[in-house]
Amino acid sequence: MMQALRLLGQQARWALPMGVFLGILWPELAHVARPLLNLAVVGTLTAALLRLDWSRLGQAFAAPRLPLLLSTWQLLLSPLLVFVLVKALRFPDVYVLILVLQAAAPPIGSASAFAMFLGLDGSLAMVGAAWMTLLLPLSLTAVVAWLLPQFGIEVDVLAFFVRVSLFALSPFALAWLIRRSLGVQRLRQEDAALAGVNVVMLVIFAVAVMDGVTAAFWARPLEIGTLLFAACAGGVFWHLVGYALFKRQGLQVAYTAALLNGNRNMGLMLAVTVGTAGEAFALYVGIAQIPMYFAPLLLGPFVRRSSFSSSHT
Repeated sequence: MMQALRLLGQQARWALPMGVFLGILWPELAHVARPLLNLAVVGTLTAALLRLDWSRLGQAFAAPRLPLLLSTWQLLLSPLLVFVLVKALRFPDVYVLILVLQAAAPPIGSASAFAMFLGLDGSLAMVGAAWMTLLLPLSLTAVVAWLLPQFGIEVDVLAFFVRVSLFALSPFALAWLIRRSLGVQRLRQEDAALAGVNVVMLVIFAVAVMDGVTAAFWARPLEIGTLLFAACAGGVFWHLVGYALFKRQGLQVAYTAALLNGNRNMGLMLAVTVGTAGEAFALYVGIAQIPMYFAPLLLGPFVRRSSFSSSHT
């Protein structure tokens, strides 16, 4: 079992896209897996936190400049920017909701795994994702209250804050308990297996979140095609913006920022809105996994070319 998990962690770049297509091509499996959605959201971040050197998290709190810059941009400024743009361009309300919620989302819990696949600083990605997940209850409650009050996502702001806190903070509590029970040394020895657990959780989520996507495509192909186009265009846009904003910090930071910015934890947003964001948003969360789960494969050549160029300058 442990050997299988280690192998799966090593093949994550291929396993993740396969999970997406498994959910699309096997709708019955997606329907069965749907009740596991929230478990997969929490499990993904918990597994990622178990791989984190928590001393780096402490260092980030002691010297928080870069994590704070990343968090301020991603959690507050990017949803505000998107809201202004989509309103100015007169997008339909459903796309206002979808795109602002995407822009307000923290990075996926496995951003560090994506970074390590590409030879980037996995610790910086993990610290950035951890910071933004911890800050999400405050930032998302503000975004919903100030930018999206007309969509009825949550009338009771306090109840919404509590629900976001539960989903965002429970992985930290679980990871702390597991670290206390098993010990840090043992977890370090099983890092490759934990990477495999992370992949399993991501695949379960990818399959579960595809529930209804295949049927919706056959019933409304134009709508699903438009959502897919928006997801792909959004993924490219956010990767480029993250890279451009932090390029002066060096290539490692720039590409890590691109990963954090371009791979948003839409599953967490789906979980905390508990269906109140509507069917279109639920479909978009599933569709958005397609470009997201291909990101490590597609970014690889760019990272290698940049690393090669920088080593010869």
